[in-house]
Amino acid sequence: MSGDALPAQRRVDGRSAALWQRVWTSGNRLSLRLKLTLGYALIFSLSVILGALCVFLLARGSLTRTLDTTLQETASLARGSLLGSGPDQRFAGALRPPPELSIELLSSSGQVLDVAGQPLPAPGSAVGSGQRAPVRQGAYSHQGRRVLTEALPGGLLLQVSRDSDTLSALLETLARVLLAGSVLMIALACVAGYYLADRALRPVDAVARTAASITRSGSYRGRVPPAAGSDEMARLTGTVNSMLDHLEATIERERSFARTAAHELRTPLTALQGRLELALERPREAADYRRSLEIMQGRVEELLSLAQGLLALAETDRPAVLELINLSAQAGEVTGELHDLSQRLGKQLSWQQLETAEAHGTPGPAQWAAQWVWAEPLGVRQVLRNLLENALKYGGSRVTVRVSPCALTVWDSGPGPQPQEWARLARPFERGAGLQGVSGSGLGLPLVMALAQRWNARVEPVWDENGDGGGFGVRLSWADRDAGGLN
Repeated sequence: MSGDALPAQRRVDGRSAALWQRVWTSGNRLSLRLKLTLGYALIFSLSVILGALCVFLLARGSLTRTLDTTLQETASLARGSLLGSGPDQRFAGALRPPPELSIELLSSSGQVLDVAGQPLPAPGSAVGSGQRAPVRQGAYSHQGRRVLTEALPGGLLLQVSRDSDTLSALLETLARVLLAGSVLMIALACVAGYYLADRALRPVDAVARTAASITRSGSYRGRVPPAAGSDEMARLTGTVNSMLDHLEATIERERSFARTAAHELRTPLTALQGRLELALERPREAADYRRSLEIMQGRVEELLSLAQGLLALAETDRPAVLELINLSAQAGEVTGELHDLSQRLGKQLSWQQLETAEAHGTPGPAQWAAQWVWAEPLGVRQVLRNLLENALKYGGSRVTVRVSPCALTVWDSGPGPQPQEWARLARPFERGAGLQGVSGSGLGLPLVMALAQRWNARVEPVWDENGDGGGFGVRLSWADRDAGGLN
């Protein structure tokens, strides 16, 4: 390729790429309804055109075979009317075919020896002239006629032909009908396709309008009209409405949490501000200042504890990274860490491993495997610490951590809360009846519930376990399929 031709080719390629880019951009601007309609119309058009072509070809083949059958029957009659033998054979005078038929007797070179009916036209030829177009055996079309040529004994040829104008007219009419029908069917298919696409996409429009309305107004209480039936669009609208319900519940919960947190933070901050104003009201002795600072330090510690609890509760929304955790090891470590606290409060703290009946007092492989569950190490320690601190502060004199297969229970000998109060205590900043004077933020149990939900575990209260004379416990359990990764 020359140096001048190469830049020219590159310019052509660049223009082609730019053209395709414009076509692609224009296609992306079309609505989804129009894209679906055009795609459906294209597929339907190809199907209709192929179907019409098949019908036309089959009809032409069938009509042509019928015409060839007629020619074969005529040729059979013509063979029976031949007189003489060898090159001297001629048709009998009684052979008089219809005007549209022609029967000719030809020599091996194609010269016309005898004719019955209208002769087959050939440019520059005449009967007996010996000047004819080349002749081939079999059935074929020639100058608007259907021709059948057969070999005869003695080296002669029998040629039977018939005018095919009627066949051509019939096929032309069929082609017009098929073309008009195809155009009509494609037009109707486009209209029906657009109607069906519009009907199918109405739930999508409803979703878009609802989302736009929520964006404009800021109100998250709007819902998509549910689609009838149980098809994909019905599932779409149901899923979107479920998502909006979940978002509404989450937003309301966050708003309530923020209001409650602000209220809970305002109380110690107000007390701290009052103590500061009182200390600065007039000059005081050093002992008075020290006492005020100690009181303010306690308030600050309460604020820090509350802030840490709020941060821990907020972090439960992060994706969980689960590991295999040994419940017995965690129970032993956390119980040891809180031993000093239990001594200061005058409580008895211990933990025990509950054996299964199948073990008969000797732990087996299945029992040891059941002590392992999928959870977060720091989260399990936080759950145990929160439950144990609540039991030591508000429970009876004896507190026990009981580890059983796929579960652990923090049990104390106290009466525990009333059953009807459990749901309320699971909400942030809620405290038990008569415990407002005891230090605490009301975030321990809600944090336990949030962490358990991250691990697909269950938290449930237990009263009077095993009928052993009273007591209350909180049980954290995992499903069997989630536990025991050691086999």
